[in-house]
Parts: sequence; C-alpha cells; structure tokens
Amino acid sequence: MLLKTEEVKNYLRIDYDEDDNLLQSLMVAAENYLNDAICNLEERLKEEKFKERAKILMYVIIQDWYDNREAGESKDFNYTIRSMMTQLQAGG
Repeated sequence: MLLKTEEVKNYLRIDYDEDDNLLQSLMVAAENYLNDAICNLEERLKEEKFKERAKILMYVIIQDWYDNREAGESKDFNYTIRSMMTQLQAGG
C-alpha cells in the first residue's frame, strides 16, 4: 500500500480513531482506482517523482471521498483530480 493510515489522517487533519476503518477502505479504493486508471502503475511507481505525485493524487481523492461521503449522490471529480490523473496517465 502506498499510504499509511497515519499519513492520511495527518493530511485530512483527523486526530481521532473512529474513522480509521473508513479511511483504510478509502485508501484501498483510491489505490485500486489508480491501478485501473494508469497503465503499468506498479512499474511506474518505481520512479520516485511519479510515486510522490501518485501519493498526492491519492490524498486528494481520499479527501474528496471522505468529505462527500454523506452527500448521497455521485459526482465527477474536481478539476484538480482530473488534471493530476491526466498528467500521470500521459506519462508523468
């Protein structure tokens, strides 16, 4: 797994443990999302620059899902997420 729960909690500024299971599920889902969206993800993660950008994108995706978990409706990702995803898909 690319991210650790404590790193995600720090990014989201969460200082309690009640949502740890939710965060871990979101972390797995975000990593699977990137794996499905980016060709040769495992190979490309060997590049440190690519890996750091992928981690940032995962943080942003997790934050979006976490912040909107009770919205009750699906929505498209915001411009930042779409732009970062496109950059990683296109070669970094």
